[in-house]
Amino acid sequence: MSTFTNYFSKHVREKFTKFIELVDINEERDHFTFTYEVLPFINLRVISNYTAKVFIKDRSYPLQCTYQDRIIKVVLPRHFFDDVPDNLMIQLYSFDVPMRIKLDRESEDETIKTQYLINEKLYNIKAKKDTYLSKRFMTLNFKDTPVEISDLQVEKDLFRLTFKDFNVSNKTQLFLSYPHKFIELAKHVDDDKSLTVFNIDDLTHGRARLYIGNDNEIYPISNTQNLSLKLFSKLYLFNFSSVDGKFTIDIDEHVVYPKSFIVNEVEDGKIKVQFDIDTMGVIEHPQFGIFDPTLDVLKRFDMSDDLKVELPIEALVSDYTRKKINIINDDIKYQVNISEAYIQDFMSGEVTFMDEVLTAHFYKRRDDYLGFNVKRPKLLRRVTEIKDFTFTGFVKEKGKFNSTSTVMIFEDRFSGEQYIEPIEKKFNVELNVEKLLQIMSRNKTVIDVFVGLLDDNLEVITKAKITYKFSDYKKDNYYDQKVITKDNGDHVHFLVTTTPFNNLKVETFVVPKALDTRLVRNKNVWLLGERSDTAQENGITLFKYLSEHTDVDAYYVIEEDSLDYDKIKHLDNVLTFGSLEHYQKSLEAGVLLCTHDFENILPYKPACGFFNYEDTVKVFLQHGVLGRKPAEYHKKYYDDPFDLFIVSSDNEKFDVVMKELGYSIDEVAVTGLARFDQLPLNQKASHILLMPTWRDWINTDEAFLESEYYRRYKSFIENERLHEILEANNVYLNFYPHYRAQPFFNRDLLETNDYVNFIELGERTVQDLLIAHALLITDYSSVSFDFTMMKKPVLYYHFDESRFFNRGILRPVNETFLGDIAETEEQLVSDIEKIIQDGFKANVEDLSGIFKYIDHDNCKRIYEVVSGVIDSK
Repeated sequence: MSTFTNYFSKHVREKFTKFIELVDINEERDHFTFTYEVLPFINLRVISNYTAKVFIKDRSYPLQCTYQDRIIKVVLPRHFFDDVPDNLMIQLYSFDVPMRIKLDRESEDETIKTQYLINEKLYNIKAKKDTYLSKRFMTLNFKDTPVEISDLQVEKDLFRLTFKDFNVSNKTQLFLSYPHKFIELAKHVDDDKSLTVFNIDDLTHGRARLYIGNDNEIYPISNTQNLSLKLFSKLYLFNFSSVDGKFTIDIDEHVVYPKSFIVNEVEDGKIKVQFDIDTMGVIEHPQFGIFDPTLDVLKRFDMSDDLKVELPIEALVSDYTRKKINIINDDIKYQVNISEAYIQDFMSGEVTFMDEVLTAHFYKRRDDYLGFNVKRPKLLRRVTEIKDFTFTGFVKEKGKFNSTSTVMIFEDRFSGEQYIEPIEKKFNVELNVEKLLQIMSRNKTVIDVFVGLLDDNLEVITKAKITYKFSDYKKDNYYDQKVITKDNGDHVHFLVTTTPFNNLKVETFVVPKALDTRLVRNKNVWLLGERSDTAQENGITLFKYLSEHTDVDAYYVIEEDSLDYDKIKHLDNVLTFGSLEHYQKSLEAGVLLCTHDFENILPYKPACGFFNYEDTVKVFLQHGVLGRKPAEYHKKYYDDPFDLFIVSSDNEKFDVVMKELGYSIDEVAVTGLARFDQLPLNQKASHILLMPTWRDWINTDEAFLESEYYRRYKSFIENERLHEILEANNVYLNFYPHYRAQPFFNRDLLETNDYVNFIELGERTVQDLLIAHALLITDYSSVSFDFTMMKKPVLYYHFDESRFFNRGILRPVNETFLGDIAETEEQLVSDIEKIIQDGFKANVEDLSGIFKYIDHDNCKRIYEVVSGVIDSK
């Protein structure tokens, strides 16, 4: 594939690639029909052949499949749901080769319903690689018998429901069902027949129906009296009505239709905008809103009563992302529909910002709403040849920059230190190893390569990583090498490599003069580690086991300045990274075992040709259970891949590591993870641990504070109903934020009570925290597997599941997220209350899909299987 990649652009390659989209789902009395479209492509075959199977647990069954005029129809009979399976997967084949569904069109497509009630259970359908049908709200049972409302009242930002023959209490759950999602509503119980719904601006627009229930028995709400009212909130217009006798809510955004829209040219970094709108009513405190959906940030600017505003151009072009434009009147947000507006736009289309000439303009979005688009000029750049430690290539500007010179920038990844080399647009640059040596922050480091443009003051205007035309990315290869000898006799190696995105980098390592490189590999010397700065999980656990229970000469590698070093430095055979003894043992070790890539435990490049690296036995211990986000350990990324890949179940072995990552059956061992030996089974614990993972799209403090991530967790830990539940049951919630979020989550900044505590980074190990708590609340973190193995309940808060898994998910959600999944704060609080009332009883019984073994013999099995590999080599 790499050769094909080198000679054809992505655009050309895609013309030969078969993409398939799910375009319709039709529910019939005894079956479902899934309709797929084969998108146009250059087909080198004369005929087409498509088949389909449904997979349920470990078995597959053929499905009726027809093809005509690029349309594939697959029939799924209802009898496959008779046993109420947690997951089903439909796999399409072309000439027996599995096909992948294109990810571009998902359940957000308003024309496709992706949520169905089948055999009293709720199933959600996702088209990501394959077509998955997964059970949601697994503890709920949906009944056909309707619950009739007798009265409906509305006030600002809330509505009140009264029921005729249905009793409500604090345990009552109220749900809103969209075609694509099912969420629990925030409510307050007024009496035994009435309740009030609030926080309605947290909802999304669309048509939805209401469901209500007690004790996990859920019923549709009917409206046979045809009660009809409208409610005007800050974000939406709610239209309550009866559709086919069912209580239905149509939630629409507020929209204004300007008669005209005038934009004046930018002057002094500002732009003037004016609307003429006669459909808004009374104008009170109008504001111009600029919403960045990428960063989830809304900026407001005051307007005059005649709807004029002067805007800093920076607010529109910041972060170089598309913006949505709103008008906010009396704190009510309106979308601006310009489909019929008279538009005068005097912007030239070019805006100079930060020495870049941007293409920027207002535009009509696909939904006819007003938006703002900005495009940066680009640097087309590529290295076309690497020879004798010299880069040959080109830089070309696409667009305008206010620049005077072009440079190549070499930047140490850890310290940020740079050395800058002037280049021409067509360059031939020999890398200056003496200057590279000067910016090295440590003996083993990574130096990223950029091209950039400088202004008159020799300041960098822009920089971008540069790709290599003939990149063949592997973690253990390199394209060129140079070795120099320092004055003290140490040898410094410089290796030219690439990243997974084909960007160039220079890796370095130093071989001390005092090192005896004639050492022979010894299969009884095992070198272990995790990330080079940690000793908390599988690496340190297995190291201690080997030291105490075997005759293996085991060594553990860790950086001397890490927080965990002080906790283990008293142990025998702990090596500080980069020490002479570390070098010696890294050359002597015949077995390498790490939870991450071997860069973390070796002071040199783990690649063939260096100190007989190819003669070692390589064992990947893992640092979690695979199956959620795509993994970076595919066999194709190594010239000399792992000899042994440790997993926890047969499903993980066959469905993920073999099927997705390319390893053969004898290269994957089902042993369980070493750290599982440290987990107590059936030990009583108390209190709740909240431990969410990070969102990699949040990259600034401002973006964090404006993000949905921050708002959701802030709102949750300040939730008054949660505080009441904790206090009433004498239960504490301990919040351990991700290290990047710790400065913003603490008692000084948030409104909590004495039953919510904050745990600082490094205060306790993650494993200690998991053992000490009775309930874990997380979102997507793999620490949930450890908690589940201890037979303790886990709750998942999935308010941004589609975005988090935008690059796909390896296994269906319900296969790896064992426990209840909440999509709203109210549902999460209800689930917490239910688990507390159940005495923190485990909410999952069957763990066989995740763990083959639930015991304390994981290290023993790892030792035995590694020993077997050694004997066979």
